[in-house]
Amino acid sequence: MKWEYHVVHLNVDDSSSKTEETSNPEAASEKLKGSLSPDFLKDQFPEQYQENEDSKHPAIQLSQFLNKKGLERWELSESIKVRNMLFLIMKRQVD
Repeated sequence: MKWEYHVVHLNVDDSSSKTEETSNPEAASEKLKGSLSPDFLKDQFPEQYQENEDSKHPAIQLSQFLNKKGLERWELSESIKVRNMLFLIMKRQVD
């Protein structure tokens, strides 16, 4: 039996505070000790703090990706984490 492999690399950031600060104007204002209000931040940086209804949770995005790869006969074989990188090792049988 012969196999071919496909490796997918994901960046993983373990600090949830970074994500919260970039998407939450209240947290960003607090970090700035109130020098800029949350309303000012939302008004001046709308692309940074707008809520996007089309964005999907990362788990849903990953499920959709894996389902697509499954249709192409790829099977998730293993995942390996190295520092802040996650590698998904996929394999499929070569005909």
